[in-house]
Amino acid sequence: MKLGVQVKAIEQRLDDSVPENLIMKALYLAIPEVENLPRLLNTTIGMRRARREGRYVSTAAYGFKNVRDELNRPIIVHSSMADVIRKAFELLATGTWQIKLLRKKLYGKGLKISKSNFSTLFRNPIYCGFIKLKAFKDEEEEVVQGIHEPIVNEELFYEVQM
Repeated sequence: MKLGVQVKAIEQRLDDSVPENLIMKALYLAIPEVENLPRLLNTTIGMRRARREGRYVSTAAYGFKNVRDELNRPIIVHSSMADVIRKAFELLATGTWQIKLLRKKLYGKGLKISKSNFSTLFRNPIYCGFIKLKAFKDEEEEVVQGIHEPIVNEELFYEVQM
């Protein structure tokens, strides 16, 4: 009420002038939330399990595209931009390119990516065949071997990191 917002139940009309009805309103709002929490947890656990198995189940990173395997499970494969991404790693590894100029050069070759995403791209282990599994509950963050084909080899990836 403080912000001028009122909850109205369509199926169960509640009289706001009766204080006991506040409990009913709270229940009507809380029950769907409680029903959704197990689904959220199951989805999170399922996605973590898939990632631990080497499957990338999020939106594909630049240079990859999302597809499904013969068992209809999500996987990533190289997109038409994979060669451009590989070239970006190779050029950056030479140490002669500023990241800003490299992005402009590759923008002309079809790599439409923001400045911040372009810099972040080079730190993502997905490009050398690994998947980052973020920390969750009592599990620490880890990096697992992916089942996808890497765009660059580990040596080039870590050279760019230096």
